[in-house]
Amino acid sequence: MATSAIPSVVAEEVRFVENGAGVYTGSIVLPAYATLLDVVVHAEALWTAGTSATMIVGDAVDDDGIFTAVNLKATDLLAGESISFTRAGGKQGADLAHDYTSVATIGASQSNRRFLGTERSITGKITSVGAGTAGRTRMVVIFARPSSVQVTQ
Repeated sequence: MATSAIPSVVAEEVRFVENGAGVYTGSIVLPAYATLLDVVVHAEALWTAGTSATMIVGDAVDDDGIFTAVNLKATDLLAGESISFTRAGGKQGADLAHDYTSVATIGASQSNRRFLGTERSITGKITSVGAGTAGRTRMVVIFARPSSVQVTQ
């Protein structure tokens, strides 16, 4: 049995800090062959942008494939609340092709593109329209970097 790497679960975070109108972008790089376990978006403090503050999470293939149109001004997340793969709050993108609206459906469907043989970045993008400086949002990307075991026959 040969291993190519020490197995590990990695959690990396991007913290978005509101500083006026604009587009805020932060990315976490997943190495090739990593398995994406979860993405957590946590509202530390509500955004105070004059008009809107909306977040999407995805990658180069689909920029909102994980989470789409998350309102950071209290409509979707209050301060101290989070969304994740299993508790997407109705904000799941195309890569989270499942219905988690009741306990009975959890695990009944699938998540797409959790494993890729190539490196990729999971990117959060917040578009803030109007001045504001109070918002704080954390995006935590959790992934496994398993060891590879060669199968013999």
